[in-house]
Amino acid sequence: MKKVVLMLVLLFAASAGFGQHKFYYTLVVAPHQTQKANKLFIAYEIAGTKYIDSLTLDKKQLTLNKKLTQPVAAILYTDNKAISPAAVFLANNTLQVYVDAAAVRTDQTPLQNDFLLLTENDRVRPKYFPLYGELTAKNDTTGLNKLAILFDSLKTDDVKKASDYFSKHKDSFLSLLAFTRLTSSLTDPSAVEQYYKQLPDWAKDSPEGKSILSRIKGAKATQLGSKAIGFTQRLATGGSINLERFKGKYVLLDFWASWCGPCRKEHPNIARAYEELKEKGFEVVSVSLDTNEKAWLGAIEKDSMTWTNVSNLKGFEDEVAIKYSIQVLPANFLINPDGVIIAKDLKGEELVMLLESIIEE
Repeated sequence: MKKVVLMLVLLFAASAGFGQHKFYYTLVVAPHQTQKANKLFIAYEIAGTKYIDSLTLDKKQLTLNKKLTQPVAAILYTDNKAISPAAVFLANNTLQVYVDAAAVRTDQTPLQNDFLLLTENDRVRPKYFPLYGELTAKNDTTGLNKLAILFDSLKTDDVKKASDYFSKHKDSFLSLLAFTRLTSSLTDPSAVEQYYKQLPDWAKDSPEGKSILSRIKGAKATQLGSKAIGFTQRLATGGSINLERFKGKYVLLDFWASWCGPCRKEHPNIARAYEELKEKGFEVVSVSLDTNEKAWLGAIEKDSMTWTNVSNLKGFEDEVAIKYSIQVLPANFLINPDGVIIAKDLKGEELVMLLESIIEE
């Protein structure tokens, strides 16, 4: 009998350990091939928390072992900006790393190749960011429209690659990444939830998985006709403000970021509506999903955003963004004086005309 009890205890302990879904990564750095770098950094983000591991480089082979709470995408870079970084995926794997005068490199593996395919367009978009600034400065609407079409095509390609991968490899360590990219443009929380149910248990139990579930619940709670979810957030001018303060007024709850071109393009429309209707009980609360305070405040000034601006500089892990299930930018919610959401994702002339028709009734 004692043997049976002992066996059950051991089995329970083993299953409990497995249920914790422990992850790790190992880097093996080849003998140093350049004296132009002293340290190797491993940067990644899990559910809004940023991590930077590091390793001092020297002429002998080095090994770094680290525990993870979930599989994650990372960037390997050195203290020399002239050496190109490498994008990698960390998931219970051992990566051979090489550092030379030109770049950080890793061996090709099936997992790394799949990761690079899924994230291919992430390395394409930055090439066009300077062009966006140039076209904006010139007020070149034709060029900006062409750029918007290009970005839309890249997004479509992202979703297709993620959809193809997720349908075939739901048990892969990349399944959570594929899910995130696949559902990023879905507006129906029920559709997102259906994909979420197909994730492996480790993904659902991960920090990112729990955050996603919170967003799904938030999306369901912010449908048209629902009461707007209250929050308190840090003001750009100092102090904090509560959404409850605007009760009795029409409020446009706007989500944006300084790096979001389409968001910045909408600011003149928001400004026009605000100036026309602020004396008639209309307010704007813009929640920035920036992580850089200087960029956030600089954009507020440049875009003449004279209304209420808030942020906790946590990017998409902003508590308000999670409550309202913000997946893509720009996004907004129009809240009536009773605190009920009556419209979503208004833009351009539609935004101004709807506000004028409602508020001036």
